[in-house]
Amino acid sequence: MAVLSSDSAHYRQAFEGFQEEWGSSVPFIMADGSAPDEAPDAIVAFGSRAAGREWPEAALLEICLAPGLRSPRRERLLRVAMMPEPSALVAGLRKLLPRLKTVRVLWSSDTEDEDVGELSDAAAARGIVVVSERVVNPAALPGSLRAFTGRADALWLMPDPALVNAQNFATLREYAAAARVPFFAPTQGLTEKGATATLAVSFHDIGRAAAAALKSRLRGGPEIGHAHSDRIVITVSEAAARATGLDLAAARGVDRRIP
Repeated sequence: MAVLSSDSAHYRQAFEGFQEEWGSSVPFIMADGSAPDEAPDAIVAFGSRAAGREWPEAALLEICLAPGLRSPRRERLLRVAMMPEPSALVAGLRKLLPRLKTVRVLWSSDTEDEDVGELSDAAAARGIVVVSERVVNPAALPGSLRAFTGRADALWLMPDPALVNAQNFATLREYAAAARVPFFAPTQGLTEKGATATLAVSFHDIGRAAAAALKSRLRGGPEIGHAHSDRIVITVSEAAARATGLDLAAARGVDRRIP
């Protein structure tokens, strides 16, 4: 059974992708709807509101599109990350910056810790150093950016709602332009707001990844704590690329450019 937090297009697209990969129609309710009398074997929650309801402990709960949500305490739990699969993400970063050596990764919430660690491991396998920078107080981001004394070839912003707000995004955009450091983000649409590029998984493909992970788990596959999609769409802002020093002539694998 699927549960949608609202009728948002994002949740609908993810649910459509889930059903496509699942191979058959999946019953669903809205987060404020009545749960069936008989508990399902698995519940796929799209969004924080759906994930935050109290569900039968015996059911496997899969959480999608709920970045920053603290995982509920239950034995049977599976999360689907919004960040692309780490190795695929590192490969995408290298397409944009063939000489990438160091990437500064910004994050805040406890829920991002595991993904940052996996990204660090994937980057190290390709000879790239990840400088992990946790901003415990998102309001302190401007000072944290200015206090950095090292040199990074790029900035990567984790899909962390605690850190990503309009003010902080504007600060990051201005800092990236002043420091001439490309600023990469994980969500489609952020190039229009000033990121140099986005390396994002579509909502449809997040749904597909959720279905594939759930199928594997229900068939007795490895009990992984979270899953990713390796399908990345790379969008580049030409204006932001010029402002932050990204060499568009050297960049490869770009799916979409905006002026």
